[in-house]
Amino acid sequence: MSLLQRIHARRAPRPTTRYVNRFVVGTPAELATLLKLAADHGILAFASAPVPLPDDPTRFRRYLRLRTN
Repeated sequence: MSLLQRIHARRAPRPTTRYVNRFVVGTPAELATLLKLAADHGILAFASAPVPLPDDPTRFRRYLRLRTN
């Protein structure tokens, strides 16, 4: 790699990572399956702790941040 190519490579901006934020609701088994799939595909960036729904104690809500690129 020539010096000029190295300079251009350093000046090139890094690709930005884009995210999508979602609230998901489901049973613990459904949420575990969803989180496992997202983690296996490498798109899971963040997952909140499960929060029980006030109307239905068997279902939980979680906030997810997923990578889109």
